[in-house]
Amino acid sequence: MLRQHESFAGYVIEGVLGQGGMGTVYLARHPRLPRLVALKLLNRAVSEDEELRRRFEQEANVVARLEHPGIVGVYDRGTEDGHLWISMQYVRGTDAARLDPRSTRPEQVLRIVGDTAKALDYAHSRGVLHRDIKPANILIAEPEAGRETHALLTDFGIARILDADTKLTATGTFTATLAYASPEQLSGEPVDHRADQYSLGCTLYTMLAGQPPFPSTNPGQIVAGHIAKPVPRLSDTRPELSRRLDEVIARALAKHRDERFASCGDFAVAAAAALRGDTPAVAPAPTFVDQRSAHPATAVDPWPRSAPTLLNQPSEPRWRAEQLPPLQPLTPIHDPARPSGVVPRIGAVVAFGFGLVFCLIIANGVMELTTPHIEYGHRQTLREVALELLAPMAISTTMALVLLGGSIALFRRKRAGRIAVALGTGILTLVGLVGAGASLGGDSRTSDLVFVGTLLFFSCAGLLCTLSPATRRWLADKHPRNRP
Repeated sequence: MLRQHESFAGYVIEGVLGQGGMGTVYLARHPRLPRLVALKLLNRAVSEDEELRRRFEQEANVVARLEHPGIVGVYDRGTEDGHLWISMQYVRGTDAARLDPRSTRPEQVLRIVGDTAKALDYAHSRGVLHRDIKPANILIAEPEAGRETHALLTDFGIARILDADTKLTATGTFTATLAYASPEQLSGEPVDHRADQYSLGCTLYTMLAGQPPFPSTNPGQIVAGHIAKPVPRLSDTRPELSRRLDEVIARALAKHRDERFASCGDFAVAAAAALRGDTPAVAPAPTFVDQRSAHPATAVDPWPRSAPTLLNQPSEPRWRAEQLPPLQPLTPIHDPARPSGVVPRIGAVVAFGFGLVFCLIIANGVMELTTPHIEYGHRQTLREVALELLAPMAISTTMALVLLGGSIALFRRKRAGRIAVALGTGILTLVGLVGAGASLGGDSRTSDLVFVGTLLFFSCAGLLCTLSPATRRWLADKHPRNRP
């Protein structure tokens, strides 16, 4: 695992975007250009295979020639320290796996699927398959000046390279996520562009229903569902959606590839029309007897593989989502593995409270300056009062700035805020300890002990929360997590 500010292949690592079964994706700074890139490092076990290394270079060259607004661009690739790496376009935003189906409008889901279908048809026309279509591989970019929110497809070609190696598949590595894999992929048959359409149909179903078409914790049950079980009706889960959408999804998820749509674009158009309640304006599916496709396959996998002897589902990579104004209301699905931020926020609240107390002390000092004082029978001058209040006012002003500024910075996930809050609460804790010792050693009133004890309790709580490892993890989770 590379650390922040560490250099790799000339790129300066800024943080981790995500991890998965194939490798790790880092946010990195380009060595020569003022741009951020997504730097993907494949695991060493994958990188050490010489045949895979050759195929990686060939496929990376092919994918790098795909120039489409709906496909994440590839900038460079190479080998460093025993790892195959590839630098790709960094997309600031979220991914489709993090959209909440309860709050995401179906029209928005169809727009995402439509963008993905256009990218797939473009790649298929150039003989490139994806083979790992799933919501986690569909990125949703933030809107930029002059551009609307749009979806981009990532990890083009990488899945096919890894899956094409029979030695890897024989050990149980199956790159296409089982929940979205086509029957021909699971059966070890040669695949074409209609396998990507099947996965896109599973993706549409998942984004609308909140679960894959054949959900199960048992890989064998998932495979059996794709190969033999009928496609479940989306209207059973979402009765408000048109039943025509059930027919469109069922055709895209047909067990026989010749019964599916001719292209991903035809599927997306039919799905959008079904959602509106219109009759899909696409060619009808061929009958079961006539198993010839209306259009010839435009992309056929040249590297057929044998069926894997063991199917395992690699971990789903996750990107930390950023809020996208045009897509609201979006509610990212809760990830229990990510820090909640409760502990650092408690420390920030405590520091903010102490900062307000010091502001009250400053306000009281200002009132003292404007009010005449009589001490030992003579009237004090403004200069005498100011000299007496100089030290308390300076200390209070400094502490107020440190605590208030530090708490606000900590709320905004700034590491400098953690340092400032720790410094301020640490000073208050030290003062509380000294005061407690003096109170216990002398003849102090009960009210003094209560005051000192309260001060010590809250300052210690703020200091411990700020120095807690939970706060460190929360601050380290600052950058959005993307998929490998």
